[in-house]
Amino acid sequence: MNMQYLDEKEYLIERLQSLIGCVLLLFVLSSFVDDVYSMMILTTAFLVGSLVLMSSFVYMFALKHPHTLLMVRKSVLIIADMVILTKVILTFGQNGVFFLPFYVLIVMWNGLKLGLFYFYISILGAGISWIILLFSSEYWQIHNDVLASFAITTLIIPLFYMRFITKVHEENYKLSHTLTQVTKDAFHDALTGLKNRKFYNEIFSTRFKEKKPFALMFIDLNKFKSINDTYGHDAGDEVLIEVAKRLKSVMSEEEELFRLGGDEFVIISTRKKAFMPKYIEKLESAVIGPHQIGKISVNIELSLGIAFYPDDTKDAMKLTRYADEAMYKAKKDINVYHKYYNEM
Repeated sequence: MNMQYLDEKEYLIERLQSLIGCVLLLFVLSSFVDDVYSMMILTTAFLVGSLVLMSSFVYMFALKHPHTLLMVRKSVLIIADMVILTKVILTFGQNGVFFLPFYVLIVMWNGLKLGLFYFYISILGAGISWIILLFSSEYWQIHNDVLASFAITTLIIPLFYMRFITKVHEENYKLSHTLTQVTKDAFHDALTGLKNRKFYNEIFSTRFKEKKPFALMFIDLNKFKSINDTYGHDAGDEVLIEVAKRLKSVMSEEEELFRLGGDEFVIISTRKKAFMPKYIEKLESAVIGPHQIGKISVNIELSLGIAFYPDDTKDAMKLTRYADEAMYKAKKDINVYHKYYNEM
């Protein structure tokens, strides 16, 4: 989960809390004023309530689709804020002047929480809002000097804090980059770049919780120790990197590939059982064969053991053991590169 999504999630929660608090406060205030102002305050409460509904919808959408329409949904919220604020100012007439400071608040808040791009979007939205006020209200046409003063203030104050806003987001970017790198290091193998044992354990557990059929394939390289002993560990590392590339070349959305350590690889596949023999054949054709390391040609061979959930077993430990046993059976048999547990 990236830092940008976490920042947005935090922003949306704080936004919802603030808006709901504002609605409740407006309803309370409406009971302490005369009927004319009470109606205006209630109208404002309902307008702010519409922002609560929109923000709730965006929040639920962000939870389900964290990387979809990221810029659009943030921009929509900023525009909605400006539209509602413009409507509130028009509703209160000459008393709308008390709501003009909210322009500064919205621009600053979006700049700090969402970034410089959305800071500029907020400024643009505020500018359009002021133009609408001038053309929609006779009062603001007469008192355009007041509106201009607040417009200048709205521009100057955030610009004064521009350096601070920039610094905050530079630090956030660095933190996001560091978090991404740490996460990658924690869940990926440093040599091959494949997902590691920790990642495998999580995905394996998830597959069992889903209770959907899948195949577990254990892969071990044949005579890998002799390659290390004969040509050195650097050559062995080159072989592992090459094997990872070859395995990845036949991966599809139905497969996930992991390196558990040493020359042990694992594939979890949701491919239908009937299509598995064709896939195994394709996998072996891609991996098995010579590999050139400098002036040395190394022949790569593998042993592959396959066990199926739930056909072979519904127990996680047994499924792991079955795939492992099938792999070692393939390793012992001459001219056999793969073995299905159910054939044993």
